[in-house]
Amino acid sequence: MPTLDPWIPYRDLRFAGPREHPSAGPCFIVEGRILVEDLLACAAAGGPRVVSIAATPAAARALAARVPPGVDLLVAEASRLSELAGFSFHRGVLACATVPPAPPEAALNRARKLLVLPRLHDSENLGLLLRSAAALGLDGVLAGPGPGLWSRRTVRVSMGAVWRIPVWRAEDPWPVLEAWRGAEPGSEAVAAALVPGAEDARAWRPAARCALVMGPEDTGLDPAQVARCERAVAIPMASGMDSLNVAAAGAILMFRMGERGVQG
Repeated sequence: MPTLDPWIPYRDLRFAGPREHPSAGPCFIVEGRILVEDLLACAAAGGPRVVSIAATPAAARALAARVPPGVDLLVAEASRLSELAGFSFHRGVLACATVPPAPPEAALNRARKLLVLPRLHDSENLGLLLRSAAALGLDGVLAGPGPGLWSRRTVRVSMGAVWRIPVWRAEDPWPVLEAWRGAEPGSEAVAAALVPGAEDARAWRPAARCALVMGPEDTGLDPAQVARCERAVAIPMASGMDSLNVAAAGAILMFRMGERGVQG
């Protein structure tokens, strides 16, 4: 029987999409001490299963006491890690964990503060939005087609939010959103859009059960999508600017969703 190479998931990471561990199956890669330590803590609390850690000798010594039984600790010099990764890697440690199962669909209807992303194009924006959603107390994210949730870049930019907040994916999220809205009276979907009649974000009072819908980076939500929402909200622009990056706008609007004094 051929020997399985535990280094396979760490090879050619620069433009890596989904990873595959030779025995554990679909997996994702985490970079850097802070995220690896956070991943280990979450795994101990029932989060994603850590399969292996790849580290320089110094990083391996620092982490050794935190590595639980059953997790492979792979040690290599920094030059070897850079060679495997396909770029100059200076963070000293990587980890490989199995992709966890998707959250149960039934749990979506229990969410009271939801971010909805019908389509995105950039993994960095997805990571930033996940980080803001987790940090600002949202209950979950409903996402349509777009960058991989467990791609190296999404995971890194999210700073661990990807395994801390539920994310439901659907090829067409609109019927899922409709079901969420119908699960409780008074629920509303609010489009983030610079359109006539949009409420000023500074005066916006989100409903107690609210889904914030944000469009893709280049075009935003189209008129038909805005019309599928109860209302629209916009952040006023100054200095001749026409809009904010979707991740920046999302952080501002999600902060408003969590402020005191929202409708009850």
